[in-house]
Amino acid sequence: MFARVQTVHQPAEKLDALAKLAAEQVATASALPGFRDFFYLVDHDNGKALVVSFWETEADLRHLEANNASVREKVKVESRLDSPLSEIFEVAFRS
Repeated sequence: MFARVQTVHQPAEKLDALAKLAAEQVATASALPGFRDFFYLVDHDNGKALVVSFWETEADLRHLEANNASVREKVKVESRLDSPLSEIFEVAFRS
């Protein structure tokens, strides 16, 4: 399994607004091959959020990355912020 992790730094009120966009993305992502789970983690005190999605294979995740330009542009326009860079991790342990 693989995880895509994005780190967002924004004022707390923008982080709350991004939760709505995150929910919309999950509705779309859940229909994609290999999608497993999604978390939107927020630290209001420090103006930081983590967007974490889990995928069955690295190929599934790479496919998402390659075809995600339109989603990134939508988020950029609606949230008025640049898309955060994505990091990809292999899940080495899961309980």
